[in-house]
Amino acid sequence: MLLGHFAAGLLAKPLAPRVPLPVLVIAPQVLDVVWPLLVATGIERAHVVPGLLAASPLDLEHMPYSHSLVAALGWSLLFAAGYGALTRDRRGTWVVGLLVLSHWALDVVAHRPDMPLGLEGPRVGLGLWRSVAGTLLVEGLLFAAGVLAYTRATRPRDRAGAIHWRLFVALLAALFVASVVGPPPPSIEFVLGLAAAALLLLPVWAALIERHRETVAPPPPR
Repeated sequence: MLLGHFAAGLLAKPLAPRVPLPVLVIAPQVLDVVWPLLVATGIERAHVVPGLLAASPLDLEHMPYSHSLVAALGWSLLFAAGYGALTRDRRGTWVVGLLVLSHWALDVVAHRPDMPLGLEGPRVGLGLWRSVAGTLLVEGLLFAAGVLAYTRATRPRDRAGAIHWRLFVALLAALFVASVVGPPPPSIEFVLGLAAAALLLLPVWAALIERHRETVAPPPPR
């Protein structure tokens, strides 16, 4: 998934108001932060195969250390422990850990059976990406719900808070549609570079949005 992961983070804002937007953006993407590094170094393998699935040309051949359920649990615990140590926000720590793990669950829905349970398999996947219409509908609805949840849980401090948030949402939606209905990328190296750039830029932009918005819902007790 693409928008589905961002949607999970945005949906979590009312549940954990103290968690800042950059963390909500990056936590559901932790597995995809690790994945380009492992593919680039040859530890994991992936290829672009045009026409492989209607909504995705990615042949994710070998990714046990980034996208297996066992690995996802490990990354969830590691990321949550780091967040908890830095913030002492117990509720936020649980939510952040679950957001990291949510990546695996959402990918199982989207992928063909290439999502490993253990490091050596077996592999599972429901194959939403076999349908362009289904992918656009499911991820679009999830993202709309996430945008609504975050918008209701926060408010702009100034005009920049409204403008940057709208542009952020529009960019994510445009990237998603382009990835589903556009031509396949020229190479896996292009995919890795684009993923790395997005995962560096978007949290920075989210931090800018965070500076210009404030939480509406009162923080829950620690």
